[in-house]
Amino acid sequence: MFYLIIQVHPGSTMKKTYPERMTLSEVWPFLEAGGLIHLSTVDGNHPRVRMVSLNVYDQKLWVVTRTGDDKVAQIRENSNVEFTLSIQGKERTGCLRATAEARIVEDQQTRSDVASTIPWFTGYWESPADPNFTLIRLDLKKILFDHHETSSKYTIEVNT
Repeated sequence: MFYLIIQVHPGSTMKKTYPERMTLSEVWPFLEAGGLIHLSTVDGNHPRVRMVSLNVYDQKLWVVTRTGDDKVAQIRENSNVEFTLSIQGKERTGCLRATAEARIVEDQQTRSDVASTIPWFTGYWESPADPNFTLIRLDLKKILFDHHETSSKYTIEVNT
């Protein structure tokens, strides 16, 4: 039997760094394409990972979710998150691994603007004012990129 034990320290940031560098603008098209990401939050001393839809609006990254979902309470308690996004190449799959600060957005205009760009929004919520709708902005801190074509590994420092 195999056991994997991971200890998460609230407030910690990604320690790993690759020597090669890229800029955010070089990887932004992969993020802008959206899709499903694996989002990790902190629940006490335990990581909690789930797949969510990554949405892009106004050059920012967004996650929409139900207000009662555990991730909302976890983000209110500790806003440090990580996520991964698979990047499919011709012969291999690469990955973007990002640390971010998750911010719950209450501004009604922003909620409406982002919701209007998500075609499946009305399948889950009545309107952007629905109290069961939570909008989360992911403010990037750092990205590690395992390139999908070359297998090269890059660090992207994000200046916000």
